[in-house]
Amino acid sequence: MVVLIAIIYLTLFPQPLGENEVHLFEGADKIVHFIMFGGLTGTFIFDRWRIGQPLGMGAAILAATASAVIGAVAEYLQYAMQLGRSGNDIFDILANNLGAFAAVPVCRWLHWIHIVVDSRS
Repeated sequence: MVVLIAIIYLTLFPQPLGENEVHLFEGADKIVHFIMFGGLTGTFIFDRWRIGQPLGMGAAILAATASAVIGAVAEYLQYAMQLGRSGNDIFDILANNLGAFAAVPVCRWLHWIHIVVDSRS
């Protein structure tokens, strides 16, 4: 919940970092979107692994899909709320989706995803 609340705050509030503007390089915000929504998927998957109920690959993909949907809804809300955020940026949505789904193989590599092997052969 903490990660989700942080993402909602960072994506929907007009100036989430206050008056301090951070200028890194062109497109840095897309990397931030990638990391935020990859982190959200990873959090969903890790939390299940942590309590001893790891997700299978299908459920991990579902977690990534949920993260991607949350990202798309956040982009739409930025636009609809008219609070100074541009919203509806297709490249932000793309970065959200790429981050959400890139987390699945990373979590698999970390063994947070349970792979069931059929032993009927």
